[in-house]
Amino acid sequence: MMRFINHLICFVGLIAIQVFVLDNVHFMGVFLPLIYIYALLRLPADMSPNMTMILGFLLGLSMDVFSNTPGMHAFATTLIAVMRYPVLRLFVSKEELSNKNVSEKSLGMGAFWKYTILLVFVHHTTLFILESFSFVNWLLLLAKIPLCSLLTMLFIFALERINSREDAKS
Repeated sequence: MMRFINHLICFVGLIAIQVFVLDNVHFMGVFLPLIYIYALLRLPADMSPNMTMILGFLLGLSMDVFSNTPGMHAFATTLIAVMRYPVLRLFVSKEELSNKNVSEKSLGMGAFWKYTILLVFVHHTTLFILESFSFVNWLLLLAKIPLCSLLTMLFIFALERINSREDAKS
């Protein structure tokens, strides 16, 4: 039960930071870190796929409500929720995943960052293609996907450092 409450606080906190702070600060007028997906990336590995998809959809839907983007965030987060466990299995064996929280400390630095980079890139590619809904400005799209992914990764790196310090204190 405590684990559920911690993840709920993480969901609400990351959505609030995204909506009230980061959505109002665009780097160079275009590039935006999307840190709310960190809540989905950090869900426990033993969570059922159905529950992960429901939480991914709700996370994206809440961003859609605040961002006035009809279903774009919901689709992108549901997609990475579906891909989450198979991508984890690419980098970590099934035995190592049992009853673990997904973090840099529990999975190892290499496996965690490969998993995170892949899912962040898939999320951003999906979201920005849906957002533009055309390839008219494809050069901007080609710049926006990797640069926003990099900004998101920098924020996730910082959040992961904060979480590792809190885990060390516990």
